[in-house]
Formats: sequence, C-alpha cells, structure tokens
Amino acid sequence: METIQRQDGKLQTTKTHQRIGRGLELPLENREVKNFLYYAYKREVEKRKRTFVFTDELKEAISKVGDFLTIETNFYGLFMPGSIGNGKTTMLKAIRDLLVHLVDSNKISYCEGDKYPRFVKARDMAYMIHEDINEFRAIMNTKFLLIDDLGAEPTEIVTYGMHYKPFNELLDYRYEQMLPTIISSNLTAIDIGQKYDDPRIVDRMHEMFDILSFEEVSFR
Repeated sequence: METIQRQDGKLQTTKTHQRIGRGLELPLENREVKNFLYYAYKREVEKRKRTFVFTDELKEAISKVGDFLTIETNFYGLFMPGSIGNGKTTMLKAIRDLLVHLVDSNKISYCEGDKYPRFVKARDMAYMIHEDINEFRAIMNTKFLLIDDLGAEPTEIVTYGMHYKPFNELLDYRYEQMLPTIISSNLTAIDIGQKYDDPRIVDRMHEMFDILSFEEVSFR
C-alpha cells in the first residue's frame, strides 16, 4: 500500500484503485443471497441467546438487502438508519458473513491485500487516526467496508496539533474510488447532514447510498 501523507488538511494517497461500475451485483442468485442472509441473521440472533422472530419487517429488510447486493445498478453504498435495538448491527454482520462466504468459495476476491471485508465500529474507526494510522489507511482502501453505529464517534480528532475529520475523509476517498460501503446508524439522513456539517458529504452520500429504512427517503 502506498504512503498516505497530510496535505492541505486532508489525507492524500498515491494509491490508485481501478474504478468499478456502480452497484455490487454479487455473483450469486438473488434467492440464494436472501436465504443466506436469513440464516446468517438467525444464527447471529441465537448466538446472542435471543429468540429469533421472523417478522414481516425483517422479511422485507432481507429482501431489500438481497436486491441491493445482487441487482442494484445505481448505488454502491447502503445506509441503514434506525433506532437502537432494531437489528441493524445484526443485519450488517449477516452481510459480512455473506461476503466472507463468497470469498471462501472463490466467487469474489481481493487484490489489495485484504482477504476479507472489513467490519469496524465507527468509534474505533475515528480513533484509528490517532492510535493506528496504518489501520485507518487500510480501511480507507479495503474493497468492502462495513461501518457499524455511525454517529457514535467524534466528528473531529486532534493529534499532534493536526485536525482530522475521520468519517469525512474516509467517505470522500471511498466515494472517489467507488468502493462499496455499508453503514448502520442511529442517525437519520437529516441528522447526518447536521452532525458532519459538510454539504459535500451530504451530496456524496445522496449519490452513493441506497437507504434501507421505511421512514427515510432522502439525505437532503
């Protein structure tokens, strides 16, 4: 991986990714993906000693995620807002498990050093700027990135007198490289604009992300 250096208040990298087309269109049948998500979601719930209930809302959510992963051609990011405890993290882990399965079965592969998709808590992502900059660079560049609980992290990090906005810089880079990014958050789309206070971030999320929410319709 090439060195990322600080220039004009931004993290810059000399690494150039081959741009990919919009949409993920994973190499698996739509029904297979939805079945896998169902069992992965169920397994995660039961692993945490909870009772799995297959509600109509969950069925619809799995259907929408499955469609996004296999037939969506416009968006290459998925934003899942919602209140605490409604299954967003569980769904995010089910998507991660699906991607790991596709890697292990040689249906998708990585060319930048990461064998598997990256799953990271937003708070951990932000503090990597100070604690492990190389790890932050790695998640900026990973092919598939899953961020859990966006909005729980500090908007700005100060380290060695330098001011960084971790999510702004990470999203800006992944937008330019068209790298698939899947996010869960307790924030609404409107909250995102208020928290990160950057019209460019709002515009790029609007272009980049499909929203899996029955209430949310737009980042604007």
